[in-house]
Amino acid sequence: MSYSTIQFHPGPRVASIVLNRPPLNIINLEMLDELNAAWSEVEDLKAQVAVLSSAGDRAFSAGVDVADHMPGKIESMIEKFHHLIRRIRKSDCITIAAIHGYTFGGGAELAMVCDLVIAAGETQIGQPEISLGCYPPVAAAYLPGAIGFHRASEMVLMGEPIHAAEAERAGLVNKVVPRTNLSEAVDAYVAKLLAKSSTVLALTKQALREGAGHHFEKALDRSQELYLRDLTRTEDMVEGMNAFLEKRPPAWRNR
Repeated sequence: MSYSTIQFHPGPRVASIVLNRPPLNIINLEMLDELNAAWSEVEDLKAQVAVLSSAGDRAFSAGVDVADHMPGKIESMIEKFHHLIRRIRKSDCITIAAIHGYTFGGGAELAMVCDLVIAAGETQIGQPEISLGCYPPVAAAYLPGAIGFHRASEMVLMGEPIHAAEAERAGLVNKVVPRTNLSEAVDAYVAKLLAKSSTVLALTKQALREGAGHHFEKALDRSQELYLRDLTRTEDMVEGMNAFLEKRPPAWRNR
């Protein structure tokens, strides 16, 4: 299959998926379709390791296209994005996110559900959705268990980004390296993983997920339900999205 919004590099043991909509690598519906198709190829290949990275210098991804949060598209976007997230979480393949620059919204969510995250020093990670009149369903489900309720609340409710070093201290990132050393750091992680049994790695990943409990899957189901059933019916979500697209401050109606 040919791709236009991503680059896919299959390998017998290592697969690479590159978000390819620079400068900000915004995730739109077409990219979600291609990411899901590429992930099917990863599963068919039975790749031992998959690396997610991005093209350009400014961003891993600044998030999901705001236009795809509007009525008529939001249900499809959520379904496709959460389907991808669940597939990555449940896969036997060990996933590594190599992030740099702006890693916001859905881009941050895509990175955080990977097994390992390596960040360039200038990386900023954030969930700015609250300022647009919505919330990040994946982050709301994942972050409290990963970094604690109060730290997660600050990230999601305030909508302010944190830098790579702070993300490393919080446990969102495994390693921070200079931007010029990002590929080298990823290669070192990959080499160590390839030296191990793929069968044992897959079972160990399953055990780690069991150790973390089934909270995330249940929480994501509930978060998605609240988002689609309640949030999308508020006037303020529509206002927040329109204000962003029209490049003006939102006029909240608190309903």
